[in-house]
Amino acid sequence: MTACGSPAPAPELTVDARRCKPGPGATGSPRSIEEAVALANTLPFPVTAECLVEALDRPLRIEASNSRLSVQPAAGDRSPRVFVWTDDRLVMTIAVDGEGRDLVEFGQFVTPRRAIKGELEFPLTEPATLADALARVRNPDYPNITSCFVCHDRERDEPSIPGARSSLALRPKPSSLVPVEALRGERAACDDAAEPARCRWLEALFAHGPVEHRPFDPALRLF
Repeated sequence: MTACGSPAPAPELTVDARRCKPGPGATGSPRSIEEAVALANTLPFPVTAECLVEALDRPLRIEASNSRLSVQPAAGDRSPRVFVWTDDRLVMTIAVDGEGRDLVEFGQFVTPRRAIKGELEFPLTEPATLADALARVRNPDYPNITSCFVCHDRERDEPSIPGARSSLALRPKPSSLVPVEALRGERAACDDAAEPARCRWLEALFAHGPVEHRPFDPALRLF
């Protein structure tokens, strides 16, 4: 009751208007590759990479890089490679445009300096598994190493996660970084008619709640 005896106003209900949001038993803040895959499996099939990012909890914490030196390269300042931190132990990496735009890479920290890698290719037409994500980064010519081995040193089997290999985690060069506000501006300026796929990625990142800058640990080695 208020001081005048009238009932207190009812709290406003917030409606989650997202098409893509965590289903029963899944979390929008995955802490591991396994939890990220489980989240993807609860989304509407066929699941797109953009749908997975839309389903993540906000605020979204990101870093962006224009570096093309990756198996999932950026397409420049206006379409960078974006690192999405869903937890301090897990970073998901997407490419706003270009050849890697339908891939989501995962880096799960197992120590402050080492991470295991995984990857899924979208759209998913059926449920995926942790084993699928780990197998996709295995080098097809040398199955005992991963495709990440070229850039990430000291790779070794990770006993705590069967099928996983860990290696040194890296951070992007400061000169390659794209400010969050610049990327937000790209979303505002994106022409749906001219670049529909790119615009969908920018919408997935920015249209569903706050987005914040989250830098890498400066103690990590540079990419």
